[in-house]
Amino acid sequence: MQSLIRFFSLSSAALALAGTAALAKTPNDAMGPELWSEAMAARAVHANAVKNDRYMIVIDYRRHSSEKRFFLVDMETMTADGYLVSHGQGSDVDHDGVADNFSNISGSKMSSLGTYVTAETYYGKHGLSLRLDGLDDANSLARDRAIVIHGADYVFPGGTKIGRSWGCPALEQAVAADLIPRIAEGTLIYTRGPELDGQLYAKIVDQAG
Repeated sequence: MQSLIRFFSLSSAALALAGTAALAKTPNDAMGPELWSEAMAARAVHANAVKNDRYMIVIDYRRHSSEKRFFLVDMETMTADGYLVSHGQGSDVDHDGVADNFSNISGSKMSSLGTYVTAETYYGKHGLSLRLDGLDDANSLARDRAIVIHGADYVFPGGTKIGRSWGCPALEQAVAADLIPRIAEGTLIYTRGPELDGQLYAKIVDQAG
C-alpha cells in the first residue's frame, strides 16, 4: 500500500511540474519582443555591472498597477514569470493605477526609470529588503533615496489597482520573501516608462538597433 501511495504521490508531483512547465512563457511572450529587445540592449550597455547573471528583471510601468508588470527572467531556461509591483505615490497622484510621472529627486515619492543593479539585502521597517543602485542619470540617486525592493501588504492581486509606495518597486510579501535572496548582489533591472526618448535611452536605442 505504501508503495502505491508513493507512486501516486510522485505521479501527482510530476504532473504538477509538467503543468508548470507548460505554462512557462518566454520573455518575448511575457512582455513583448520590443521591450525584451530594449532590456537586452540595456544589459549589453551595463554588462560590467552584472554579477548575478542567472536572473534579469524587467519592469513595465506602462502597464496598469493591477497587471503583472515585474518580469523575472531566468536566463538559463529563458522563461519569464510576471508579478505585481507598485509605483510611487508621486508618479500617480490621482491614484488611478497609472504611473504618469517619474523623477530622480529626493522627496518626490516618484518611481525612477532606467537601469538598476541589485545590491545587498538588509532588514528594515518592511522586513527583508534589497538595496538598488541606479546606473543611469535618471536613477542615479536610488540608493540615497532608499529606493529598494521590499514586500508590502498593499500589493495584492484581485483588486482594480494596488497601493502606491514612496518610489520603491514593492512586491507582494510572499513574492518578496522568495525573490529577494535569489536576485540580490548584481541582478540587472530594466525599467520602462510610457515614453522612450531623451538621453536616458540613447545608448539603449543604439544597441537595440
